[in-house]
Amino acid sequence: MDDETHRKKSSAALKISLVMLGVLVLLGVIQAVTAGTVGVGALSVTLRDTSSTTPTSTSTPTSDDTAGSLDGAVGTSAEEEAPPSADAKVTTGSWKQARGLLTVEITKVENVGGRLKVFVTAINASNAKMDLPVASVSAVDDAQRDYAASPSASRWPASIAKNSGITGYVELDRKAGADSTSFSLTFAGIIGQLAPTGGAVTVTGIPIPR
Repeated sequence: MDDETHRKKSSAALKISLVMLGVLVLLGVIQAVTAGTVGVGALSVTLRDTSSTTPTSTSTPTSDDTAGSLDGAVGTSAEEEAPPSADAKVTTGSWKQARGLLTVEITKVENVGGRLKVFVTAINASNAKMDLPVASVSAVDDAQRDYAASPSASRWPASIAKNSGITGYVELDRKAGADSTSFSLTFAGIIGQLAPTGGAVTVTGIPIPR
């Protein structure tokens, strides 16, 4: 009788053990699916990579950005920066003088109430930099009236790198005489290893717009 009771207790204990083992296995499966690990603490094993990576975005320049960078590289002309006023009298053409490896060309003259704005392009064909300071620019008209360039009103880059050119304008400091029809513009004090002999270039016969 005692042996039979003992067998029944052993059988019941075995069933309970199997049930508990099944519960533990089921919990392990659930843990593996949800957390990606099996086990507890130091005995746990990682079954999948749970780390997350934040995607990074790369900005692509738009056409406007590209256009802006190109404008910065090429630059704008003085004519674009300073459009003529409504009451300006304008004469366009080409009046130029070359001395040595430097060419100075007048492309446009504006007359606003007698004040003359002269648009200039200078080309340096040498292998050395040249400087054409605005403070050394002067003019004389056909009535022998003298003018100087206004440093504050002029927009002139002055420095020309080798084998390149600059564009800008100089504004004369006095009103043109009522009887004046043309003038000459002189760039004096030109600085540079290969600057023209005498350091000056004069463009003559520039008409005054009326």
